[in-house]
Amino acid sequence: LDKYIYGAQGVLLVYDITNYQSFENLEDWYTVVKKVSEESETQPLVALVGNKIDLEHMRTIKPEKHLRFCQENGFSSHFVSAKTGDSVFLCFQKVAAEILGIKLNKAEIEQSQRIVRAEIVKYPEEENQHTTSTQSRICSVQ
Repeated sequence: LDKYIYGAQGVLLVYDITNYQSFENLEDWYTVVKKVSEESETQPLVALVGNKIDLEHMRTIKPEKHLRFCQENGFSSHFVSAKTGDSVFLCFQKVAAEILGIKLNKAEIEQSQRIVRAEIVKYPEEENQHTTSTQSRICSVQ
């Protein structure tokens, strides 16, 4: 691992937002990065990447905790989904730009974000709307 980190200009520390232990392990990974970087001439840019944002409903690491860890250690902050590809390219683009000292403009950032399109389906109106029914059309999830 030391040989991969030594001389690197950027390091991505990636954790699973649905797995608390993966976040806890970041301290150990960062310790390795710091140790190797002490021997190197250049210090790498370190980015913290929360993965699996497609599983937001299963999140165990709050975004505030992620951001606090970034602020305490001087990391850039990113959230991605490797499964859906959401924000993966943007993450690499931002890290590369930061390493190179390039400021991305709004158009460059928006270019890498996918546009989600949804069609509005118009259902035909029911003929007899005023009839009473014992069945409900409301679905409630608790």
